[in-house]
Amino acid sequence: MDEANKTCGEIEEIIDEVEQRFKQIRKFDKLFYPPCDHYYLKYGRNSKNMASGTAFRQRIEKEWLLLENNLPSSIFVKSYEKRIDLMRTVVIGPPHTPYAHGLFFFDVLFPRNYPNCPPRLHYHSYDLDSNPYLNPKGKVSLSLLEYGRSVTNWYCRAQGNWNPHKSNILQVLTAVQTSILSNNLLNPSGGEGLQVSHNSVWLKYKKAFTLTCKGMLYMLMAPPMNFQDFVEGHFRTRAHYILLNYRKQMDDNFMLKLFHELYRAFEQNGTYCKHHPWVVLIGVDLPAEKKTNSKRFVKNVATTFSNLLN
Repeated sequence: MDEANKTCGEIEEIIDEVEQRFKQIRKFDKLFYPPCDHYYLKYGRNSKNMASGTAFRQRIEKEWLLLENNLPSSIFVKSYEKRIDLMRTVVIGPPHTPYAHGLFFFDVLFPRNYPNCPPRLHYHSYDLDSNPYLNPKGKVSLSLLEYGRSVTNWYCRAQGNWNPHKSNILQVLTAVQTSILSNNLLNPSGGEGLQVSHNSVWLKYKKAFTLTCKGMLYMLMAPPMNFQDFVEGHFRTRAHYILLNYRKQMDDNFMLKLFHELYRAFEQNGTYCKHHPWVVLIGVDLPAEKKTNSKRFVKNVATTFSNLLN
């Protein structure tokens, strides 16, 4: 076997391992210890609460069972046997929003007096301000968590304030997806149609969209612990959809540069993407007015991807 064929075989073997690990990931999983980068790890645990038979432990185990049986396919949770008061979760951005295919990670803390008080969430923002309800410092603004205002969650049919007897972590996580990531800046056409006018709605959509894509780059470079395989497999399987969607939104040189970075990152992550630059290069995705009136942009596309492919 020559060196080229040997290298190709090694790459295929690595790809198979990545995809196999990704397919084996369960929506809800229990690990032994929490990761050292968990935001709430520094909060001292209450040993009495952790003991078998306590009301706190019984409530947490009830939450575990609820998650195991009812999580939607777009939310994944890790819990920890040695720190039952902690969880780490990822929510996948819903389709037809600027957050589509993006990953949103949260660390969860169940306070000592839970469920009399709601759980605490810390958002892993990577210092990106992509959503007004997800602060770059990690604060999550959700009425179910802290403000006491009424909320409606269509997935779990939960309505009203936090109720120690009825509310649960599943309602909180699905509210993040259905209230924060879905309703905010939601556009049925996925951003198409807003582009032409360049109005304030499109600019907000574009900001959320480009920052979500930037977050993908940061996650591939530094995925949260316990979710390394998930991040790698998720972007391996969704790279084509992300690039196709991005090409529809691309309207300036900044977005062109970010497309280049995404393309590079996905290729390095093991997805074959070389056909995407050629489609952009010949202007297939550009509207007619952009082909005729934005010659400078088209020229920059050609220059960028000629350098990229050489």
